[in-house]
Amino acid sequence: MNILAIDTVTEMCSVAVLSNEQIHSQQRFVPQQHTQVILEMVQQVLAETQLSLQNLDAISFSRGPGSFTGLRICASVTQGLALAHDLPVIPISSLAALAQGAVRTDNKKAIIACMDARKNEVYWACYQVKNKLPCLLGDEQVTPPSAVMLKKNLNWHGIGTGFLHFANELNTHSLVKLNTVDAKRYPLAEDILPFAKAALNDRNNQIVDVSLAIPTYLRDNVAIPPKAKSGNDRLK
Repeated sequence: MNILAIDTVTEMCSVAVLSNEQIHSQQRFVPQQHTQVILEMVQQVLAETQLSLQNLDAISFSRGPGSFTGLRICASVTQGLALAHDLPVIPISSLAALAQGAVRTDNKKAIIACMDARKNEVYWACYQVKNKLPCLLGDEQVTPPSAVMLKKNLNWHGIGTGFLHFANELNTHSLVKLNTVDAKRYPLAEDILPFAKAALNDRNNQIVDVSLAIPTYLRDNVAIPPKAKSGNDRLK
């Protein structure tokens, strides 16, 4: 199974490939420079695995939420590569990927993933680990930090940039004291891969046609299909 994963929805830009059960990844902190580096990063990671795009079984990408521009870049690059090589696409929540990072690095079981959404709001969702993957509890939301309410004491672990700017509000209003917080963390492509692998193994409805590789904005329920790249932009 060979899967390429892409994430550009925050200031962090990341790419990862799953090949022969091994993950090869690369990430760069490049605010407002994603378009300048993303295709180069894809080429580099594929070269590390000695794969070409033709060898892939699918491309997975961070569907959001995240920055408007970052989401458009992520979906557009995914559409361009998948369309050029007739590959299925697997959209994965950036909040779920953020939660998976806490599972991968710290083996956490109950996680609130929270990202700065600007405008004094946060993107957030709660997850509980089942079958080694974070499972969404409730809905993904965009709200003021004071509206983040955790109703059950599950020894929550907080992760994401929402805690950099709104830690006091989140701890005060969540009803549950967060046991630990890891604020300087971003969604990463390597943490998209476990979800994509599970989708391919189960052949579930997360696998979509390239035309449905669209962002999830949460704010204002905007979902605009990105323009696919032309043949001149394809990777060989």
